[in-house]
Amino acid sequence: MDDTATQHERHYDWLKQYQWQKGQSGNPDGGKKGKRLKTFALEMLENMSEEDKAAFLKTIDPRIVWEMAEGKPQTNTDITTKGEAIGSVVTDEVLTKASEMLKEKMLNGETKQ
Repeated sequence: MDDTATQHERHYDWLKQYQWQKGQSGNPDGGKKGKRLKTFALEMLENMSEEDKAAFLKTIDPRIVWEMAEGKPQTNTDITTKGEAIGSVVTDEVLTKASEMLKEKMLNGETKQ
């Protein structure tokens, strides 16, 4: 064994007494007692009147309300490039032309700066 491996082994030997033994539970007392926040919130919402629910939903970002009702929107991930960068949809020629047109409009005072 080389010196580095020996040093590494000795460096961590003192931790062995604190490692979990095979078959030993990391949480012998079990989970926390009482209601979880998720359960509390679910019960609170279930016990609200329809009017209270509607008022409550108005205080939340509409995107979150949508996700609560329909789930997160589908994200389409390109899996055909095998990790390679996807080329630009807009060509350099189109970007150059658009930039020139915008610059000309700004110089002529046709757009706000």
